[in-house]
Amino acid sequence: MTNIRLPPLNAVRAFVAAARHASITLAATELGVTHGAVSRQIKLLEEHLGAQLFVRETRQIVLTPVGRQLFAGFAPALERIAATAATVARLSSVSSLRINVRASFAARWLIPQLPSFIRKYPHVAPQIFTGAEAPARLSRDSFDVIIRRTKTGWPSDLKPRPFMADQAYLVAAPSLLDARPVESIDDLTGHVFLHSETRANDWREWLRFAGGEGIHPADEMRFDHLDFALRAAADGLGIAVGPASLVAQDIESKRLCHVLPTLTRPLDPYLIAASDESNPAARVFEQWLLNDVERES
Repeated sequence: MTNIRLPPLNAVRAFVAAARHASITLAATELGVTHGAVSRQIKLLEEHLGAQLFVRETRQIVLTPVGRQLFAGFAPALERIAATAATVARLSSVSSLRINVRASFAARWLIPQLPSFIRKYPHVAPQIFTGAEAPARLSRDSFDVIIRRTKTGWPSDLKPRPFMADQAYLVAAPSLLDARPVESIDDLTGHVFLHSETRANDWREWLRFAGGEGIHPADEMRFDHLDFALRAAADGLGIAVGPASLVAQDIESKRLCHVLPTLTRPLDPYLIAASDESNPAARVFEQWLLNDVERES
């Protein structure tokens, strides 16, 4: 490849434009240069090849046989170069979008939703980062969008917007309830309560909401993350408190079912905020979330 002697590429562009228009003037207009500049480039190419490329007539220029052969090869080659450059430009314009969310929300809601986002917006590449920190404790350079349920702990310059309402109810494996039915709050005393450190107050708040502060479980199990507690519930180890947003797929697949379904406690909505509201990828993602939730509701 290093021994290939290429013709001057600016001269090739000028020649192709002049051949296509059969006019030096129109070629100069297309390329944004002067008539003389196009003529000089064509002369340079003729000297490089040692052949005449045009016959100059009164109102136009006409390709010589050598010129016609050259145009037949050069024009498609320039088109391929342009197409390749456009493809590379599209690939290089893919925008990375750093999304900071809680781990259970990522595993149980966001990640299952992402294929539809990627199909619709292939130029945006989501990157998922999980954490429990309040938004105010995160460096603004560490995320593009952040999703939290909390209403507090937001910096004054972030503008969180609600995008999904939610509620909490008790869930358990159908086989567990078949063996030990729960028809009233008092029936909970015969069951194991499953807790998660990431939502440590769920059981206490649900019992207070349902008027069951005096209820005590047969036993308790604790897990680092809510996702583990919900998996344990699906495996029949006990009863967990599950946000509707995070247990919907398990309910649909009948891995989990509602316990005392009339007792559902309202939760704060999920909020989303962008570190830079002018970020096009962040705007696209936020709009997709709003539209997607509306379609699911």
